Amino acid sequence: MLSLLKTDLKRALKDKLFIVLLIIAAAFAILTPILYKTIFTVLKVDEELLLYLENLGFAINAKSMFFDSFSLSNNFGLMLPIFVAIILCRDFSNGTIRNKIICGKSRASIYFSLLITCTVLICSFILFHAVITLLVALLLFDYQATNFTINDFGYLMASIGIEILVYVLICTILTFFIVLMRNAGLTIVMFFVVSFAMIILGGIIETTIIFADTSKFSYKILEFLYASNVFTTKIIGTGVEYNLKELIYLIMPTLAFVTLFILLGLVTFKKKDLK
Repeated sequence: MLSLLKTDLKRALKDKLFIVLLIIAAAFAILTPILYKTIFTVLKVDEELLLYLENLGFAINAKSMFFDSFSLSNNFGLMLPIFVAIILCRDFSNGTIRNKIICGKSRASIYFSLLITCTVLICSFILFHAVITLLVALLLFDYQATNFTINDFGYLMASIGIEILVYVLICTILTFFIVLMRNAGLTIVMFFVVSFAMIILGGIIETTIIFADTSKFSYKILEFLYASNVFTTKIIGTGVEYNLKELIYLIMPTLAFVTLFILLGLVTFKKKDLK
């Protein structure tokens, strides 16, 4: 399996789309804070207005830009799965997967090598994009309205860990569709059907929860569904600390779905006729 993984990673790194993704990730990371700063300068937005917006829940600072860069619905977050799907689906279109099976490699090892490669690529790119965004944003904005403390550092590290877990889930979903469809176009379509369905569902739940009776059990269900929907949740990176309920709502369903899609992908790949 280790040799398979090394081969898959080397092939992905040599792909021309890898360089294209690096350029796109850096470009969006650099341009976003600059555009915000330009707009604020033109509109003459002062610190008081920024603080007022932050009190309303619309923080515009280096912290918010950093965590927004992880969003699955932002520019780079939408493009990343497309490029990675194209890179990984080439192994199916050019017969590489079939040749691995003919050479005696187990389907389980091939699947997990594909999954790990997908996870390494996507998590590396999104972290690269987020770090560059933060570095550029810190040159133009404060990290947050208050002084940065050791507690803020702990919250930052915990939030990054949760974001990585979210993207591991995205990788298991994407890999499942890759082995199911074996075609980049169909994989991208199916992935975005699921993504937009979850985003629409999240919007409906967010609207419903505003008018729900907080004393009823149905409110707790809506609260759980809203917090656990990683495509739309606004819990990650928007506060100063996590309580136990938030961590349970975020982590436990995500781990459950990671396990589910790994099993679905493995079973699907084992049943596929590739020879």
